[in-house]
Order: sequence, then structure tokens, then C-alpha cells
Amino acid sequence: MKFEFEYGFNKQCLCRFDKYEIKIINKTKYVTPKENSSSSILDFENYENTDEPLLDFINLGKLLLKQPKEADNYVLEYINKYGLLGFVYDFPVNRYFTFGREVLLKEFNYINNSDCLSLMKVVDYFSLFFPTCTKEEIKELIGKINDLLHQQSMEKFISPEIDELIYKNIKYYEQLDMIVNYAKYLYNCLKELKKEDSIIWDNIEKVESNHTRINLTYNGLIIHIKSLKEYIDENFKLYAIQEKKYLKICKHCGKVFIAKNPKAEYDTFNCKNQANVYKSRNKSLKN
Repeated sequence: MKFEFEYGFNKQCLCRFDKYEIKIINKTKYVTPKENSSSSILDFENYENTDEPLLDFINLGKLLLKQPKEADNYVLEYINKYGLLGFVYDFPVNRYFTFGREVLLKEFNYINNSDCLSLMKVVDYFSLFFPTCTKEEIKELIGKINDLLHQQSMEKFISPEIDELIYKNIKYYEQLDMIVNYAKYLYNCLKELKKEDSIIWDNIEKVESNHTRINLTYNGLIIHIKSLKEYIDENFKLYAIQEKKYLKICKHCGKVFIAKNPKAEYDTFNCKNQANVYKSRNKSLKN
């Protein structure tokens, strides 16, 4: 079956800023757009045949596990290429959580590292992603979002305007640790999947997108995504559930790659050659 990704409802592209940096705010490291940087777009159609955003992110997890002291540089390199992940709309169970005083957060949300549902005041929740805004500014932002939702219109017309208020806002930040923990988890999850003949569903369930929508077409499915994280989640799960495994970890260098042959064990011919050389040397030493 054919799968296609589409941003939102009208093939708009995800927003990113030209340059990001890391700031410490209230003793927490944030990845933030640089001042005076302008917003641009990321068109996923450019990556349809390469899965680059997914591969680069899982390989980011590999680097973070091996060289945690270089986390700032590695994360910035990824974010400068693709933009922030969009955690703010990924964690709430309810898509329209701004209408209430509290937001219900799903399990495994990287805020409290809990495997249970949890509640948080909406203003406090937004403060996690807009840490330099005052409570009055956050309430004003929530009010603008709710005004859009009150309109008698289809969601496909409202959604892009809400996204613009959030993701094109230069004050929208994401915590470094959230990105780091998510990347490391995906890499470890892939390692675990490769150990088993069957899928470990407990691991897959943690890679959860609450708000994706799926449309059936005459030749397959269209998955509507609203953030970079949803794209990574859905793309990862599609590879994970395949009977033949094409998303692999190279046995020699540990790099994640998409194999053309499900029996492939190495990402490049050089890795295969080097692995064979090491095997020959070890065999000679034993003899």
C-alpha cells in the first residue's frame, strides 16, 4: 500500500527559522531561533525518496548516546537543517486543549517522564514553550488561538493560522533535553526491534502521535501531519511494522540507513569490506 505525508490539510510546509542557538532560561537549556532571524519553510516533498529527516534524527540519537558532551552542537546541526520538532501540540491528548484551564498530557511526554496521564494548567504548559513571555502575553496568545477556533469554518482553514501563531512565533522555544531524550529513545528503540523477530509493541506505543489524520485514496493512504515530530513518528512506525525490515543499523559503524535489500547488514560497501577485514584479522589471531 502506498503512503504519502501531507502537512496539515492543504500541503503547506513546516516552518523553520534561518538560524537557531541555545539559551539557558531559568536553569534550563532551550533551543531558540536567533534574534532577527527570518522564518522559512521545509518542504517534505524534497525528502519523499530519501527519508532524510527520519534517518538524520535517529542518527542524532546515536551520536548523543556516544558523545553526550557534544549534545549542543549535534542538536543545533539537526535543528538548523529541519527546524524545531513541534512538541507543544504533540503532548496534549486533546487537540483543542486551549479551551480549558488544564491540559491533559499523554504518557511518555518528556515533561515529567511519566508513563501515566497527567494534568497541567494551560498557562503553565505554554510557559514551557514560551519561557520568555509573561503570563499576560501567553493568555493573549491562547485567546487568539481560541478566537480562531470559535470561527464557523472548517478546520483545514483554521489550522494553518493556528500553526502560524505557534511555529512562526520567534518566541517559541523547545527544551534541549526533550529533543535529546527523544532522539536517544528512537535509536535505542530501533536497536531493540532488531533483536526480536516480532515487533516490540510496548516500544512502538511510546512513539505516539495523537492528532494525525488519515485519508483513504484510490491507491493508498495520505497521513496528515502538523509537526516535524509527527512526521518522524509516523515514518518510523511505518518502517517498524513492515514484515521485511528496511530500516537498519549498520553492523560495522552503527549508522542507521534504509536498505534496498532487507538482508543487507551494512550501509556502505566500505563498511562491509572493513568488517570482513576485521573478521579475517580476528580469525588469524585465534589461529
